[in-house]
Amino acid sequence: MYDVIVIGGGPAGIMASITASKRGFRVLLLEKNETLGKKLLLTGGGRCNLTNLKTVNDFIDELPVNNKFLYSTLTSYGPKEIYDYFNELGVKLKVENNDRVFPITNKASTILDALINELTKYKVTIKYSTEVTDIKTIDSIKIITTASNNVYKAPNIIIACGGKSYPSTGSNGSSYHFAKELNQPLIKTYPAEVALTLKTLLPLAGITIENAVVIIGNIKKEGAILMTHKGLSGPAILSISEYAHHAIHADGNCTISIDLLPNIDNLMFLINNYNQKYEVKTLLREYLPKRLVDYIMAITKISGDKKLATISNVERNTIVNTVKNLTLEIKDTGSIDQAFVTGGGVDTKCVNSKTMESTINKGIYFIGEALDIHGPTGGYNITLALSSGYTAGYSIKA
Repeated sequence: MYDVIVIGGGPAGIMASITASKRGFRVLLLEKNETLGKKLLLTGGGRCNLTNLKTVNDFIDELPVNNKFLYSTLTSYGPKEIYDYFNELGVKLKVENNDRVFPITNKASTILDALINELTKYKVTIKYSTEVTDIKTIDSIKIITTASNNVYKAPNIIIACGGKSYPSTGSNGSSYHFAKELNQPLIKTYPAEVALTLKTLLPLAGITIENAVVIIGNIKKEGAILMTHKGLSGPAILSISEYAHHAIHADGNCTISIDLLPNIDNLMFLINNYNQKYEVKTLLREYLPKRLVDYIMAITKISGDKKLATISNVERNTIVNTVKNLTLEIKDTGSIDQAFVTGGGVDTKCVNSKTMESTINKGIYFIGEALDIHGPTGGYNITLALSSGYTAGYSIKA
């Protein structure tokens, strides 16, 4: 019998295993895939955006749900501690724009290799290609049954099976299956950090706006956006997508407003003070891609060939309103299978925020994406995985 069984060999499960084993516990890590960290290797475009070096308060402000629940774990083991930990392991790191941290090798395998070395160092027992199918509790002992009918026992179980996004990596929602078996309350899952499809397709596929402000309802996000053949993507769109999902499912419709030039506060002043001998399109093409300018001219029904001196005040206002408030109707979001992150999951109201232990199933811990926690792209989700994994591993009782 083991002291701790961890189900799931992603960053959360690996960190929980290392931390518990460091404390002298006999740890068994069960992974359904033939290797560990399959999803980790895909993160950051294969470069692994390890963490985000914002202060804990600023980090938490970026999280769309249950950020207060995460205050304790992030204060104990947050971005700085993660950065220092990998430095101590000899992994050289670099900080890029928006406080994002990557290994200097630009290879996610560098991070995974460092973690696997720690598992070996602290003698964590790992069983690969082992899919857990059932969890039962008898007299405080947890009994785990696998698909091959093997049985393992321990007083403590850490569930780290992830969510439903990236199903090709093995994230098939098994965390929620186990939670249901254990009568652990769940929040309905939904796609987060996912592209949007539009009701009217735009002839703009492939165009990137490096900085835009997008608004849905009273939610505002800023960052790059990418026009796709179906709609919109890019960091700003991904971070606001779950609000689109909720609006569509609540009201049946949703519109998004885009400020294409947020760095120009007074576009009217610019138009009025630009050389009036130039054409309208000449001015706009200084700041926006050619095809996007052509689209703006088409929907405003204003000829881009007109000289600035000849356009009326009404036309000037129309251009300003279109560029600063391009409004589009959203048809839907991508599915969970297409999302970077799963929203929803195990209800944090029934999990101790200081230990990650269930408040209704003693000796059962939920970590990482199994919980109803997530953040935007940019190092947030791996941080939440490592932080919650550390907290669970540190909190295991003898």
